[in-house]
Amino acid sequence: MGEGEHTIIGKIPRERLNQIASRKLSALGIPVRLGADRETLEGELAFAGRVQHPVTGQTIARGRFVVTGHDHLRFLDAPLSALGEVNFYEHERATGLEVSVAQALGRRTAALQDLAARMRSLRLETALDPERLAVRALVKTATHAFEVLGGPESVRVSRVAPVGGRPFEVAPDFPTLDLSDFASPTDLEIYLVGSVSRMRPAAPAPALTPPPTSAPTLAATPAPRNALTLAALAQVFGDDAMLAPNAMVELVKEFAYGNTRYRFVATREMGTRFKGRVIGPNGDVWSDRFDLASFPGTAKVVALALGAAAPGAEARPPPAPAPAASSEVPSHLLPHPGEIWVMSVVVEEAGPDEVRYVGTDIDGRPYGAARVLKRSDFEAVFAQDRGGWRLLIQIDQVQDGSVIYRQLDRQRQPMGAPRKMSSAILVANFVPEAAAY
Repeated sequence: MGEGEHTIIGKIPRERLNQIASRKLSALGIPVRLGADRETLEGELAFAGRVQHPVTGQTIARGRFVVTGHDHLRFLDAPLSALGEVNFYEHERATGLEVSVAQALGRRTAALQDLAARMRSLRLETALDPERLAVRALVKTATHAFEVLGGPESVRVSRVAPVGGRPFEVAPDFPTLDLSDFASPTDLEIYLVGSVSRMRPAAPAPALTPPPTSAPTLAATPAPRNALTLAALAQVFGDDAMLAPNAMVELVKEFAYGNTRYRFVATREMGTRFKGRVIGPNGDVWSDRFDLASFPGTAKVVALALGAAAPGAEARPPPAPAPAASSEVPSHLLPHPGEIWVMSVVVEEAGPDEVRYVGTDIDGRPYGAARVLKRSDFEAVFAQDRGGWRLLIQIDQVQDGSVIYRQLDRQRQPMGAPRKMSSAILVANFVPEAAAY
């Protein structure tokens, strides 16, 4: 992935990257789940016998991993953790990914063997470290013993044992070694002894006793990139613009408390009277009607409902930034003409006249701000499928940072005139129908 793609991937919400990765891994038959932080995708890859430990020769049956970005995984346990990030998106079958892992181990082993030969040319005794998948050598002098650890990426001093003193791990910021700088073992020994004063010990491991944990705090979360905010409306229409006397209005603000997301929703009933709700993972935490004149503020209401300390004064968020152009979206995420793309939603409340719905994340839970449509419009656009609702669109053209598309009705027939949408918005909210599950 090029530098430009890294920049654009960083602009796509984490939930959307997880959704892309989850669908691809599921297509490969590799189950994943959200970790304890509710942000990181993790899983376990079972191997069919092609992956062997390059040092011991034992078969590696499985490997735990976390997902990085939308197309790479990183193994957590030795020896696979030495491989760094592994691309899974380029494979069509799990067997291809397994072969790729085995080949990466083979390439690393070959590189380690070349490195060991260069170390032996300096008359160093070498061994392969089975845990770190690195070449280990010991350089002994009259005053110190130095552990040198090398891999394809670098060779560095990892540990120093002074004669009669206490050994210590060397901080990783000590410069790496270029073996070609040393014509003989004596040159290497002289350099290491002369550099001892610069080999500061690595920071000690954290204490086993965890520090006292502070009470969780309530924090407002920023609106999604493509959300329409009050700040954006005020910037365009001015602070003195008025609402029609009884126009339907629904305002949404999201908060995080103790690693859990909550949504505050205020629905206008008439004039300055609203119905408010605080919604958590298991439904309503609080619900009541209020008048604007007596309302203490969103943060205070949510804090009281959750028994939390209210955050400081809420700052008005800036208008959402414009979405990235399609030319900046990685090519393998772009749609192709003729494809059908899908947005999945769940219905929060269905009345005789209106339907309130919200998009879902990879776990099928509500994500982002809720929206309201007339019931007839909702049922004309969304089709019920597998316990949820889906909006289908067909891609006609991809051009100039946008896509030209048509909505499909419940019979999968085009309806209405072609419309235009930013490719970045499409990628952030829709998935190809072939990848939907």
